[in-house]
Amino acid sequence: MNKSKILVILLTGFAIAFTFWSCTTTPAPEQVDEEVLREPQEPQSEPQEAQVKPEKTQVQPKPEEPKDPPNIAFAKKLQALLDKGDVKGAIALFEKIPSELKDDLELKLVLASLYVSDGNYDMAINVADQVLAVDASNLSALEIKTLCAKAKGDSTAYKAAAKAILATDPYNVQVNIMQGDEQALNHKWKLARDAYGKALKSDPNNSDALYGYAKMTYYMDDLKLAKNVCQTILDHDPTNSQALALMGKLAAEDYNYVRAIKLTQDALLYDPDNYDFYLDMGTYYRYQGKYSESIKCWNKAVEILPDYFLAYAYLAGIYDEQEKFDQALYNYREVIRTNPDYYYAYESTAILEYHFGNYKNARALFDKAYSYSDNWSYQLMNIAMYLKEGDRNTPKKIAQDLMKKLERDSVEYNLVRLYVDNYSRNAETTLLNKINKEDNSNKKGKMLFYIGLFYEVNGSIEAAQEYYAKVAAMQAPMFFEYRIAEWGLGL
Repeated sequence: MNKSKILVILLTGFAIAFTFWSCTTTPAPEQVDEEVLREPQEPQSEPQEAQVKPEKTQVQPKPEEPKDPPNIAFAKKLQALLDKGDVKGAIALFEKIPSELKDDLELKLVLASLYVSDGNYDMAINVADQVLAVDASNLSALEIKTLCAKAKGDSTAYKAAAKAILATDPYNVQVNIMQGDEQALNHKWKLARDAYGKALKSDPNNSDALYGYAKMTYYMDDLKLAKNVCQTILDHDPTNSQALALMGKLAAEDYNYVRAIKLTQDALLYDPDNYDFYLDMGTYYRYQGKYSESIKCWNKAVEILPDYFLAYAYLAGIYDEQEKFDQALYNYREVIRTNPDYYYAYESTAILEYHFGNYKNARALFDKAYSYSDNWSYQLMNIAMYLKEGDRNTPKKIAQDLMKKLERDSVEYNLVRLYVDNYSRNAETTLLNKINKEDNSNKKGKMLFYIGLFYEVNGSIEAAQEYYAKVAAMQAPMFFEYRIAEWGLGL
């Protein structure tokens, strides 16, 4: 349950309390004399001579309206600030709270929820603790503490507060939803589903719990149940954007991309800046082969969250497929900027930098990729680039360090050695024989590529292309060098 929903719940309580105060403390209207309620009688006519010119009447001052008692005046001011959404103003008002209201637990909970809404979790916890000091089992105060502890990343405090709630209320809606969310983040779909299910036992129509339950069943491949639960949400609230988008995913599972797009567009009507919806819709367009529409969706996602990496990764991939390498390279660089720990991006970016002849950049990126994955190929690519630039000394230093990590009689060891030792025809023949005996097609193709690259580095272009052609002829290769082999055929 998010912090805005807690505020709504507590403010509902405040509204009830406000009504109660109004009814019990506002003075009753004075009784009116029955004579006043009688219909007015026609005035009797007076003889003309008896009529006296009336004196000028004096205007009576308007009586002052009675002032509200302090508690009602405070309640009205607070309600007016809340109606305007002025959270900070509402918090400040509590500094002037009437003395008779200072110990009111409901108002303390309102103040705590305001602090939550303002992101001041420490103060929210402090006020919630004041409530718990009087009422140790107050569920609202404990719920506020769980929410704040979760927001602060204080797992110890969160678990303690959650445990206290579940001891009294094992099907507590807020705590079970939060635990469901936590399990979902850890990809523990069944545990998450069960937590959402407990929340639904207390509140069968809770949209957050229903959505969580539907999403977990979707991840667990129970698509029929996921669809039924989503429909339950939409029957109560046809504008629920999350449920509409999930229905779109379910339509895509049936390859109905037209319906998936329509449902996601409907979701965007109610949540127009949802990053994930644009990612999904772009994917559905891609499956239809409508690449320009995919690119529009993913660029819109970038506008919404320019510092998140995923849309850049999607754009880089689709531009790469279309061989729009300059745009692909830009987006790969953006992936690295926004997610420096996404090491696959270093490899992809390095390949394109290599393709454009930016060897210095490519080497730095291969080095970065090597720091995440101890793949000898990255270092051999760097050796080859130094050799292309005429540097014979640096490659030997790299090769010496690399060969220390490789088995001396392995193909990889002898392949690295081929690049930096004085050329030996016998050594090359022995190496080729070992490669040709390799049963693993991916490993064999990778080795053949580096033989081709060796020839390219040493100026034997025709021999290089012969080996690149063997690599390019492979079906569904699973190594990054395959692309470089394809480009090498155009030398």
